[in-house]
Amino acid sequence: MKKYFRYIISIIVSINFVVAQVNEGTVEFNMGPHNALQVNLVDVDKKLVEVAWKKYTNQFGKPDKKKGEYITENVVMNGLTNPVDWFMKLDKNKKDILLQLCVISNDEFLSSSSQSSNYRVLEKYIKDFAYVVEKTKVTEEYEAEAKTLEKLQKKLKKLVSDYNSNVKSIEKNNKKINKAEKNKKSNLKEQSAVKGEIAQQGLVVEDIISKSSQAISEGNVSPEYEEANKDLLKLRKKLDKLVKNYDDDVKSVEKSIKKINKAEKDNKSNAKDQSKTKGKLSDQGKVVERLRKTLNSM
Repeated sequence: MKKYFRYIISIIVSINFVVAQVNEGTVEFNMGPHNALQVNLVDVDKKLVEVAWKKYTNQFGKPDKKKGEYITENVVMNGLTNPVDWFMKLDKNKKDILLQLCVISNDEFLSSSSQSSNYRVLEKYIKDFAYVVEKTKVTEEYEAEAKTLEKLQKKLKKLVSDYNSNVKSIEKNNKKINKAEKNKKSNLKEQSAVKGEIAQQGLVVEDIISKSSQAISEGNVSPEYEEANKDLLKLRKKLDKLVKNYDDDVKSVEKSIKKINKAEKDNKSNAKDQSKTKGKLSDQGKVVERLRKTLNSM
């Protein structure tokens, strides 16, 4: 809302600059107090005015700056009856800039009474410059606000991308959970079967031992015992692997659940950010459009 009123004021000011008033009065310059043309530039940065002045007067050559005054000599301008020298200075008054132009024409200081025709030419020149300054100011505001709009658009695009990425992450982790749950269910059945096989194989080993006292003697084992015990060890290793896989699936489920919870939490916050950003985009778009229309009308 603050920006809205600021740009409404800019529009009003730009309209006022079309009929900017140029006054004259005695101004203190480095060479002393002399008559000067004066125009007040509203709510503008001094640096902007300085840059604009250099561009605006570029056709007359680069001005010589001395002690805060821009000096241009031998200015030949359409409408003037003779070449002139001028001294321009800028005084800051809060947010405004007062431009003051002292002109030497035919070896005398220009005034509306001494050389009225030349005065009117330079008066229009200053009025036109006031308009250029305002247009430059609005242009800079437009470019700055357009850049802000672009940043908001990029921010929204990233928010949407992050939101969609979280949705995909949720879907992916849900699939992992489903797969892990199926694996766990199958794993438990297989564990049960292997445990049964281990119990049976254990009985086989015990039976071999009970039937032959020579099955294990002096560190030697019978081939029959060795084979039976080897099968038992394989079954135990298989069970250990099944238990490990089951635990891995349990951890996988827990990890996926954490990722889902985080993604859902992030998306909840993301949705709020998207809503706020869309509101800012709408407001910023209106600001940029108003400035664009203002520029087109200038």
